[in-house]
Amino acid sequence: MIASMIFFPEKDFYETPEDYDCVYENVYLQAEDGVPLFGWFLTAAGPAAKGTLLFTHGNAGNISSRLYKATGWIKRGFSVFLIDYRGYGKSGGTVQNSKDILRDAQAGLKWLREEKKLPLSEIILYGESLGTYPAIRLGAENRVLSVVLEAPFTSFLDLAGIHYPYVPKALMRDFEFENEKYVSDLQSPVFILHGKQDEICPYTMSETLFQKAPEPKELFCVRSGTHNDLAASAGEDFWRRPCEFLMRNKK
Repeated sequence: MIASMIFFPEKDFYETPEDYDCVYENVYLQAEDGVPLFGWFLTAAGPAAKGTLLFTHGNAGNISSRLYKATGWIKRGFSVFLIDYRGYGKSGGTVQNSKDILRDAQAGLKWLREEKKLPLSEIILYGESLGTYPAIRLGAENRVLSVVLEAPFTSFLDLAGIHYPYVPKALMRDFEFENEKYVSDLQSPVFILHGKQDEICPYTMSETLFQKAPEPKELFCVRSGTHNDLAASAGEDFWRRPCEFLMRNKK
């Protein structure tokens, strides 16, 4: 019951990389527990990538609905690995708890390291909403180029208190997604972007995470932005601001 309140996976792809004229490859991999996963590796425009994003998406849809975000990074010289969690798109299985989301993201990072031979110093962990949890967890365990958090939250317990106040906290024990607990352990520069009008994850949650995150860090407030329209509300700054932050802090 709790999982059905949190996760809204879609199996069908509504767009493909061909629709954006992307150079890409289909990626088939396995999570640590054997669940088959699927993703797209999109190659950067230009002679060499400035870095590679491991893009962990939010709780609804699948990787196809994030292609428009990914292509903005590709045009700026970054490669992007879009990976679907179990139960989403062409990935098998179903999400049973927060550990499953983390396992799937870990599999994506492992694939970039082993198959693409990328050092951690060239990898950006990009988390969108739900995906900010695995981005933060992996960023706390690995010194990467940077961590980018789009519309993050402090924890799902906090969100449940806002959206499902009638649900006992005990029922959320497998889905706590405690970002606030781990954000201070990040080993890399962190960029946060969040809409001031976010109706799902209140903007104040980003302020809390920003205060606890280590330096260097930057918080980009999209004043007219809601949860699902940040790219439209921020315009070119949606990509330009985090890209400039990455370049300033690249060693």
